[in-house]
Amino acid sequence: MNGYGFRHAVRMERIKLSSVRSTWWLAISAVVSMAAAGAGVGLGYRSHTPVATAAQILNNSLGGAIVAQLLLGALGVLMVTGEYGTGMIRSTFAAVPRRRIVLAAKVAVCGGAALTVGLAASFAGYLSGQLAIRGTAIPAASLTDPAILRAVVLTGVYLGATALIGVGVGAIVRHSGAAIGTLFALMFVPMIVAGLFGESGIAVGRFVPLLMLLNSIAVTSPIPGLFSGWLSALLMCGYAAMAILCGGMLLRHRDA
Repeated sequence: MNGYGFRHAVRMERIKLSSVRSTWWLAISAVVSMAAAGAGVGLGYRSHTPVATAAQILNNSLGGAIVAQLLLGALGVLMVTGEYGTGMIRSTFAAVPRRRIVLAAKVAVCGGAALTVGLAASFAGYLSGQLAIRGTAIPAASLTDPAILRAVVLTGVYLGATALIGVGVGAIVRHSGAAIGTLFALMFVPMIVAGLFGESGIAVGRFVPLLMLLNSIAVTSPIPGLFSGWLSALLMCGYAAMAILCGGMLLRHRDA
């Protein structure tokens, strides 16, 4: 991969990403949704009996990631499909003929932006939940606790990986509406199918993104039978890599 060509492509993608209004709306909405969920959980538990634990507050405060993942996933999709919709992709390929460099630049720019927004959203959910329980008997969840910090950080990593899955799906499908619908289906349908099998579905459910988020990544203690939070986050990154690899293969052999 040519270093100059890649740097040039990255600069192009940064300009395009920052100049599109939907990018800012999706990013801000992801942070706001996490913060709102955290505050709502904290306020709901203020008068709860029995008194909630620090783990309960944290686990539920990070639940806003269910919405945030869809927003950042859509951002990743639009990183690719937006250019197909406007026809700008032809100009992009004319400026950078090597398509794998174009995709790599999109992955680098989107990945960095989505990870930053994902971590900001995750910490916003955590902080708003903690602020909402101030002055109550509910114990605070300190970031000096490794389990608390791990859950918050890995939730941000999960959100960043979801955006990269969106990039891969966008490169495969190329149509914004269909790609976003496909991404949403990939997030929710496997969870529904796994739930049909009850407890026996855990063996399959530990590979399902949304179940990993709610029961392994965004919690202080993963449910028995599921992968650890670190392994689940690594698996999400693997899903992103596979989606991008498939998208890259199709991108090279299809017309713009």
